[in-house]
Amino acid sequence: MTRRQLARQLVRAACGGGSSSPSQQLRRFALHEHHFGNIIGSSKHLSATPSDFHSYLCQKIRHAQERVILASLYIGVGSGSELGEMSTSKDHHYCKEDEFLQSLYFAASNKEIKQMQIILDANRAMRKVSFTNKRNAGQSHDSNQGSSLSTNSADAVLSTLKPFLERIEGDNHSKNSNNGLFLFPVNDQRLCTILPSPLDEVAGVFHIKAYLVDDELILSGANLSEEYFSNRLDRYMLFTDGGGGLVDFYADLCDTLCSYAIKYDGQPPLLSTQSFDSTRKQQLESSLTRLFVDETRTILPDSCSHNDALDPVAYAIPTFQMPNSFLGRPFQFQSDNDASRDLLLAAVESEQNMSVRLSSAYLNLTPRLRSVLTMFGNKRGVGAPYVLTAGAMSHGFAPKKQTKSKQNNVGIVDRIKSSIPEAFLTLVKEASQSIIACGGKVLLYERPGWTFHAKGVWITANDTNTSRRELIHDSTSVVSTIIGSGNYGARSEDLDVESNCVIVFNEQSKSEPIQQSVANDWNNMCEHSTVSGDLEFRDNVNNNLTTIVVQFMKKFL
Repeated sequence: MTRRQLARQLVRAACGGGSSSPSQQLRRFALHEHHFGNIIGSSKHLSATPSDFHSYLCQKIRHAQERVILASLYIGVGSGSELGEMSTSKDHHYCKEDEFLQSLYFAASNKEIKQMQIILDANRAMRKVSFTNKRNAGQSHDSNQGSSLSTNSADAVLSTLKPFLERIEGDNHSKNSNNGLFLFPVNDQRLCTILPSPLDEVAGVFHIKAYLVDDELILSGANLSEEYFSNRLDRYMLFTDGGGGLVDFYADLCDTLCSYAIKYDGQPPLLSTQSFDSTRKQQLESSLTRLFVDETRTILPDSCSHNDALDPVAYAIPTFQMPNSFLGRPFQFQSDNDASRDLLLAAVESEQNMSVRLSSAYLNLTPRLRSVLTMFGNKRGVGAPYVLTAGAMSHGFAPKKQTKSKQNNVGIVDRIKSSIPEAFLTLVKEASQSIIACGGKVLLYERPGWTFHAKGVWITANDTNTSRRELIHDSTSVVSTIIGSGNYGARSEDLDVESNCVIVFNEQSKSEPIQQSVANDWNNMCEHSTVSGDLEFRDNVNNNLTTIVVQFMKKFL
């Protein structure tokens, strides 16, 4: 089997050619070299940092010419600083959230902008957040103190959009389009009514991360808040020049989701019966099916012209995951879970020497995914699976430090919180046992001052270097990667709204810089990781409680 034939086999599998797939095939996009960008410039040896992501996105939004479309779990509220031109005063401190909100406000004030559309999770966006308002600090008796206030993501974002929304108020065309801020409700009405914030987020959230400005798109797993702009590691893939139609596809996806979501106008959203009407849900399914499904059902041939000018360097297959609880059944097209699994099955069943690497911020492998990963180690000639997740230093579950007085008066909630880190590592240990048993490795990301949030899949063919097999030594061996919001656990499969994008590389020398960037994402994470052996856990009074928390996390992580 040639490399081109392998690429086409993987594309067909991800689009819906696998055994678990419905008959309808997912749409795919042909990508050429100019459709890939790099948010840190021309360097192909470095991976973008959270700071790079923040700087690039702020700059693009501030200089937007036509449209800004953002889909995220939430956006940080900032410090309460005045919107407008940034102050040059040395006494005024701006956080990175402030800079981001200022960029949105700047774009909203641009009369050339025709579309500003932001969609967030309905529950997470309304969660109360405390901050210190320093706007009038200089007028108070103590100039170092500001007033403590609370706000939420929705209100902070809506305030940045006001210049744009006021300008289009009299424009019937713009007024009738999906402009503004939208909140997507995932859970049913009973859960939204019964569960208080933030427990209402446990049952499921809108988790898609897609950031679109003009004809560029960034797909990532990062949210838009201070830690994701500073020291919370994630991945970012930039598509430019419209991405062969991929950018407009994600614009249409956001528009479709906004048509179902609740438009936020500053008043608490009324999660009425209309928001959960079964007819509206079915209409959303129909709209998404028309968007994702390739009506032509064209099959890539096993052989084709070798015209470099026409042959794409890669194919992109966007995927979507909606909880079965949304309609009481799966959507009627290939889900993200099935697309990922079918891609892996096609790789392991190919005639090539294939290896798979998977990264997840919260390692809670489902049985279906684990069974496929272990095939890579159990089949002769196929490379063992390599899995990377957060270690004890960088998992982000560490409880806040308490004063001695509070340590002596620990309640059940505090005890549960303190048991989460150990419960998380217990899940890692369980996953490690099956991965190590088939010859694979589990790597733990440990970096002082950083938390780990990167997720993705890397599939390689014939990377035969035997030293540190977990690394990708030959970047041209990368045949496919998955980028997006999913964490490859029970939560992503059963509870959250997700979207990933499968990238399959064609056999062409022009794709090597892009493959190098993808390989570097993995290799750079490995540089701060250690191979896990037999993980040891302390035997303490929390064991019984930890066991309960582990069972809970298996369903909700």
